[in-house]
Amino acid sequence: MLLQNKRVLFILISLLIVLPLFGCSQNSSGLNESEALEGQAPSEDPVSSPNEEETQIDLAEIKANEAGQIMILEWHVIGEKEGRWSRTYDNFRKDLETLYARGYRLVSLRDVATNNIAVEAGYTPVVLTFDDGTAGHFRYIEKDGERIIDPNCAVGILKSFAEEHPDFGLEATFYINYYTPFGQKDSWQDKIKEVIDLGMDLGNHTVNHKKLSQLSQEEVAREIGKMVQMVEQIVPGYKLDTLALPHGINPKDVSWAVSGEYEGISYHNKAILLVGAGPIKSPVVKGFDATKLPRIQVFQEEFDKWLTYFDNNPDKRYISDGNPDTIAVPAAQAHLVDESKIGDKELIIYE
Repeated sequence: MLLQNKRVLFILISLLIVLPLFGCSQNSSGLNESEALEGQAPSEDPVSSPNEEETQIDLAEIKANEAGQIMILEWHVIGEKEGRWSRTYDNFRKDLETLYARGYRLVSLRDVATNNIAVEAGYTPVVLTFDDGTAGHFRYIEKDGERIIDPNCAVGILKSFAEEHPDFGLEATFYINYYTPFGQKDSWQDKIKEVIDLGMDLGNHTVNHKKLSQLSQEEVAREIGKMVQMVEQIVPGYKLDTLALPHGINPKDVSWAVSGEYEGISYHNKAILLVGAGPIKSPVVKGFDATKLPRIQVFQEEFDKWLTYFDNNPDKRYISDGNPDTIAVPAAQAHLVDESKIGDKELIIYE
């Protein structure tokens, strides 16, 4: 009998030791099952990221204003000399540094014309354009037996600057004429391909750079359509769909510049650029017309003038809300917006 009692006592002591350990292995918190599950989100409704609220943009703080104005900048010759129609390589590089430091970020003209602007919150889109396809825009040199992009031409400077500042972007549009774009007869076709491969754009500057106002409709169609034909032969599927008017002069009927056909090749320009002389309206503002877009020519006095203008009038400057699917506008400028231009985006008016 005594032996049996000892065995019972041993079993009870063993159970008292083992059961708590078993419980710990099932629920290290020490709670029972119902307590442990209490407060947990259902598996089909994931818990929000703890940083979600921190990522919300304060529109008033960043002064978002997507009804503001945008600069389309225009360069002609990039080379050794500074002048009314030319910019030195060093000064062009400084232009990029200035834009970056002042909160400008590159976007394509095509995206502006179609209201598809994607820029980080608090920053301002800017468009870079280059007319005439001169050698200083894009040049190859030989180094160690290999052909490379000249680091001192516009494309080389843009490329290296984007590598140093990836958030700046590498968007730019080069407006070319028909005969040997960018010079170097043995490689201009390669340059056409490489500009596009780099993520930049080509634009139409007509075959002969004539004043379109002096041409018939058929002649205008040839000047524009033959350029479209040439580029598409080199890069199948790529369409020139923006036009920089030679001398800034429209044909007798602007519709001839917008669309037409040449030898079975149709063209349609989403944007048409003038030569001067100020910023453009936002694509969601009343009066925006993509067929009449002014530009700012970059020589020092003019460049400084418009940078200072926006510094002194920050309410006039387009400032992104960081979301390409919304259009954020301060209440004080809501009257500028043409809601028919918003498309499928959401309009946000804030105080």
